[in-house]
Amino acid sequence: MRRSLYAYKETDVLSYSTIRSHIEMLQDRIRTSSYQKAIQEVVRPGDHVLDFGCGTGVLSIFAERAGAGKVYALDRSTMLHAAEEIFVKNGSKNIETLFGEGETVELPGKVDVIVSEWMGHFLFAERMLEPLITLRDKFLRPGGRVVPEYCSLHLGLVVTKALYEELAFLRTRPYDIDFSPVSDWSFHEVGIHRFSAQDLHPQTACLGGFALDSVRDTPRLLTTTITPKETTVAYGMCGWFEAQLSPSVRLSTSPFLPATHWFHFHFPFVRPLEIIAGDVLEVEVEIVPQRGQNGYIWRARTSDAIREGESLEDTR
Repeated sequence: MRRSLYAYKETDVLSYSTIRSHIEMLQDRIRTSSYQKAIQEVVRPGDHVLDFGCGTGVLSIFAERAGAGKVYALDRSTMLHAAEEIFVKNGSKNIETLFGEGETVELPGKVDVIVSEWMGHFLFAERMLEPLITLRDKFLRPGGRVVPEYCSLHLGLVVTKALYEELAFLRTRPYDIDFSPVSDWSFHEVGIHRFSAQDLHPQTACLGGFALDSVRDTPRLLTTTITPKETTVAYGMCGWFEAQLSPSVRLSTSPFLPATHWFHFHFPFVRPLEIIAGDVLEVEVEIVPQRGQNGYIWRARTSDAIREGESLEDTR
């Protein structure tokens, strides 16, 4: 049984200067309440806290209410002006706003805690990890804490056919036109989709994880295996992330749990893939930064392509 190469491109450019994206995040009570609980657990009275990518400032307010002696609310979007007004309206006394980029901003001093909701779809879509690492290395005191403290990526096999059939639309010769030059393109692009438990095979796999107090860079190559206990036909892969925000608070975007505002990554297969019970499906996912752009090229391949060393280049 041959298992082929699948290569994907993905970019995710979001505007956080508009209120709609912030309303969507604030309405996600799983996300926001989890951060509130984690901040209450981690921040100690008198701590100096950095809120990286503060947006409307909700995490800064949580930190101040948890007893922080000083909170630096950092953002590079114009939403920071609205955050300043929100702090005034809520009687905040210990929050100082800073406008700038994570790689170049200067803080008045070291901090005890860095709080950041930096995660995009499938964790890395928004490229905020690198500036977070820069801030950590420059301004976090020895023994300081980062919220979240640990993140991991996970994969599952998509076993429902509906989305595959949607992507195959151009193969059906709509309007009696031969679209074959582009009919497979949609299968070579990463999409975002909200999957649920019934869409996936129950056997899943962890692609890897890292601690935020020690990670040095965005991982570039992640590998795992999936071994279904029964024969199945897979139409692609679904990717999600989990984050241990604090010792007792875990945030998960798993399709097997209640939905958050985050979507899942969809890695479609060009053709349905039959996997025999007990077969070991090897998977590689490569994450390649795009020069000068706020995104990555995502590439994935399975079993035979890995062993044969086929190229991952998507030349379109």
